[in-house]
Amino acid sequence: MQRPPRSSTEIEPATTAPDLSNNRLTYWDTTTGSQPPQYDSKETGGLWSVGGSTNVSLAGNLTTLSDEEPTTWQSSLSRHMRCNIDPHYADIFLIMCGFVSGLVDGLSFNAWGSFSSMQTGNTVFIALGVSGQPAYPAYLWAKSLIAVTVFIMSNVLFIQVGRALGSRRRSTLIISFAVQTAAILAAALLVQLDVVDPKPEDPRAPIQWMQVLPISLLAFQAGGQIVASRVLEFDELPTVVLTTLLCDLLVDPNLGAALKANPKRNRRVGGFLALFLGAVTAGGLSKVTEMAASLWLAMGVKLIITVSWFIWKGERTKRTEVTGSV
Repeated sequence: MQRPPRSSTEIEPATTAPDLSNNRLTYWDTTTGSQPPQYDSKETGGLWSVGGSTNVSLAGNLTTLSDEEPTTWQSSLSRHMRCNIDPHYADIFLIMCGFVSGLVDGLSFNAWGSFSSMQTGNTVFIALGVSGQPAYPAYLWAKSLIAVTVFIMSNVLFIQVGRALGSRRRSTLIISFAVQTAAILAAALLVQLDVVDPKPEDPRAPIQWMQVLPISLLAFQAGGQIVASRVLEFDELPTVVLTTLLCDLLVDPNLGAALKANPKRNRRVGGFLALFLGAVTAGGLSKVTEMAASLWLAMGVKLIITVSWFIWKGERTKRTEVTGSV
């Protein structure tokens, strides 16, 4: 019987066996404990693969992201210190500074005949000194002039350093109040160690020029706290003077408003009472204990403020910084 002619579309069977030398399907005996063969990973993969693998390699990208956003405690602390503080409720610290001003000026005037924080009074003493008054204590104008000069220099220093570092940055405020605390500490040690006579001076006795040291230190720290009131944008709390504070309080058209309806009025009242209470405290302590007690108390208040900045709430800002190039 004759086979019909083969169609042109019929597939012709393979005449040779396929080459299986490149076949990756291999077997191994698991009972012998031998390890599966390791393939050469040096093959050139595709655009999103490594060594022929279909797994996308993100190790490099993950490393880059980790480098850009480190999560170590050092980086977290750095971000915490570099952020700006939230000024809400920070007015309580300025009211505390008003209490310190009362303590410092109450002690300074009672013991040394000069103010450390309130430069209005010192300016009057300087002006009287032009005509040689008062006769006693001698050189009162000189101590007042030194206090005013140091206060002005302190303002300039705190302002410029604040602008250079970031005025409301947490680390800047910590440094500012730490310096103020150190200044009061130094003044307290001068009195405590009898470098400066711990007893109030006799107006008719010769001037004790060593008194200039604590007066200068206290005037220096006063400059730092009034700059802080401007940095925190609480102009109604100058912390070192009451004249404008009382005027602004009395001209307020909403003076009789409800308690929570006029926060500026509340701050002014708090600042006035704090400074008054500080001066009363300084007078009381001078009668029952040593002069240095007022300075130690003032230093303690400033130290509390300094430590509080470490844990004070920071401002929440949206991150807009983009790293890398396109």
